[in-house]
Amino acid sequence: MKLNMRFVALAVAGAMVAGTVGLSASAQAAEITPVGTITITPSSGNVNTDVNFLDSIAVNTGAPVGFRASSGTFVYQGGVELGAIASARNPSMVSTAGTNGLDGNPAFMDRSIIPTNNFVSNKLLNATTLPLATGAFELRYYYFASATAPNRATDPYVKLNMTYDATTGAWGLPAVVVPAIATTTSLTASATGTTVALGATVKAGTSVATAATGTVSFFEGATQVGTTQTVAAGLASVSLTGVAVGTHSYTATFTPSNTVYLASTSAPASIGALIAPIETAAVPVAITFDIAAGTNGGVLQLTSRSSNVALGTATIGGGTFNASGTLNAVVDDSRQAGSPDWSLTGVMGDFAAGTKTLSGKYLGWTPAVTAGSVGNAGAVVLPAPGSVNGLKTSSQLSYGSTSAADPQVTSTTVSALLQLKAPKNTAAGNYAGVLTLTLI
Repeated sequence: MKLNMRFVALAVAGAMVAGTVGLSASAQAAEITPVGTITITPSSGNVNTDVNFLDSIAVNTGAPVGFRASSGTFVYQGGVELGAIASARNPSMVSTAGTNGLDGNPAFMDRSIIPTNNFVSNKLLNATTLPLATGAFELRYYYFASATAPNRATDPYVKLNMTYDATTGAWGLPAVVVPAIATTTSLTASATGTTVALGATVKAGTSVATAATGTVSFFEGATQVGTTQTVAAGLASVSLTGVAVGTHSYTATFTPSNTVYLASTSAPASIGALIAPIETAAVPVAITFDIAAGTNGGVLQLTSRSSNVALGTATIGGGTFNASGTLNAVVDDSRQAGSPDWSLTGVMGDFAAGTKTLSGKYLGWTPAVTAGSVGNAGAVVLPAPGSVNGLKTSSQLSYGSTSAADPQVTSTTVSALLQLKAPKNTAAGNYAGVLTLTLI
């Protein structure tokens, strides 16, 4: 593997920039050119299996004038010299060992002629004078002014950044870091009634980042709304229901799941004042009945009052306590023809008598509308066990639509025969419950 390098004196900061460092003749000397290269083979290995640390080493910029007495290769870690990794070279080195760069020409040594060429390397990385620890280290190729008194504090060198794992013994060149891709996130917001739809698009440059992996979270101010969504083909969306009436402003944040892409947050997207849908409020109707203590487990009685339906006292028959009553309602519709259909539904809560309870599923009904009414009667709902949940499940009492033939106010008079069938082992008590009617 080949890395562009410059030479530096040790006293000069020599940070790696695009694979290059600078060469100075001394701590005060100016940087010299041209920029050189350093090459080693192999570019990775393992001290547990290596026969030699290096098979070749080359520097294509030779020693500057004044630093041609000798050269050497050393290992440094954290600014501390750990020891030499090759035999010292001098101008009289045999030519079969290679060129050492001391004549100002490029240096190159390998093992093609001398397999035991110690000028390339004479020991493994785990055999330096001081031990090499896990992490980054430097391989330095020095040019010295003196063969007898080399000064590694001022003499120039080539630095090659490398890495080592003391646990596994593996070594190599640092991994090339690929810059993460910047993203932009845009957001659209729309509303239907009190339901808001938010859609986010993640882009890299001007194109949708279809390969981006990660999630998008949506916020109103600092509060997250909806659930975090997984990005698919650069898109993510969420639907918010029951949003409060008024004006709202949202943002979306893309969080990548790897280091390929960078995070980004959208500009705010606003929607105008939401308007609540028009519908009638829920109408509670109290349902009461009694089961009196006595023969065959007691009698069931319903108490009547304003907005109440009294089923009276339940009587035993067919293995159940039975009671009935009539519920009446009127629906008036003065909307313009062509408006949405309407529906009147009911749902029964549980009955209670003190601490005793009875499931509302034991109540059913048979709806009917009077002659001349515009609406229609809903389906019969049998009390349990004739049906699974009786009126515990919301059921349609009546339904209808505006009449295009008659622009006047339309009216539907609806009634329902309520039927109670309580189990024979129901405890005695004065029971009450609430049937909720809803018109939409």
